[in-house]
Amino acid sequence: MLPALGWGGAQVFCIQLCNELVKYPGYEVTLVSMYHHKPDKHLPLSMLDKRVQFVTLGKRPGPDPRMFGRIYKLLKSLKPDVVHTHLHSGYYCFLAYTKITDHSFKKVHTFHNLVKRDAPWYGRLAYKYFFSKGIMQPVSISDEVHKSALAEYANCPIVQINNGSDPVKPSPLFEQAKAEVEQLKRNKDTKVIINIARVSKQKNQQLLFACMKQLEKEGENIIAIILGGHVPEDQKLYDSLLEQQPGNVFFLGRKENARDYLLCSDAFVLSSIFEGLPISLLEAMSVGVVPVCTPVGGLINIVTDNIGYLSADTGYEAYLASLRAWLHAPAPHLRELAANGIKAYNEAFSMESCASKYNQLYFDAS
Repeated sequence: MLPALGWGGAQVFCIQLCNELVKYPGYEVTLVSMYHHKPDKHLPLSMLDKRVQFVTLGKRPGPDPRMFGRIYKLLKSLKPDVVHTHLHSGYYCFLAYTKITDHSFKKVHTFHNLVKRDAPWYGRLAYKYFFSKGIMQPVSISDEVHKSALAEYANCPIVQINNGSDPVKPSPLFEQAKAEVEQLKRNKDTKVIINIARVSKQKNQQLLFACMKQLEKEGENIIAIILGGHVPEDQKLYDSLLEQQPGNVFFLGRKENARDYLLCSDAFVLSSIFEGLPISLLEAMSVGVVPVCTPVGGLINIVTDNIGYLSADTGYEAYLASLRAWLHAPAPHLRELAANGIKAYNEAFSMESCASKYNQLYFDAS
């Protein structure tokens, strides 16, 4: 269960987890979105395996007390063995969890960010009660998220299961994406970096812009592609970025086939000020696209020296230095980083591995 199928890593994760779990013998999987699905604003339902039941509850914007009753009725009807909540959908299950006594079921909640970013203070207070009483099983998605959860929810039994993702494969639109990227390049030797993220303060594209503007002044043969939309609250930020957009940065908006553009890129970049464990990073690693990132959240534990480039801090000079280091690295070294990224993904960050760990948790929570 999640609030909505918006264009974000947590939402992609939920779809991929459902698609993997529905392959398990004896599993019937239902994905619940509190908001009704809007094709123009949400991820396409074509991403969801047809065997997964999809249910929406018609949530209104902002606090909606009707959700408590609707979730209660849904769970009474479904009689699930496991309820797995994500983002703030967990708040709205509290009533159902206390009222449903005619059948037992596991209650799992995953943090998709540092916990102080994942829920407001009143939400964390409520979670602490449900975690400490053993009503809900909390799960963290990376080392840094786990540390933040242990600090916030002391003495609660928190489990760490690292995020996973499906491996990246070209879609039927790959050649079209490739042609579009080739048209943006100055010549065949132009290096392409890609930022797959919504435009927001968190993702801090301002930092990427500043660094790209400097690299443009220095005559570096490099372009940056930004794939992602923005919410109405970030319209001013988006407009501001457009006004100061360097000639080597291109906004391509949201793309259903974002993975095709990733396959056409030389490096994956994140200039974020905070993160959990981005699915987009794992997707980049799965195909050997070298990451160049800021040292926040789960990025600290994954983007090691043998996988990519992690800046010393989130400042301009540090991130510019990391981009330059990648840009001027010898080709054999970059090939080694790419191979190490693929190996790390296969060993620890595939969705197959992630789903297996959740499957084990569901049974262990009996």
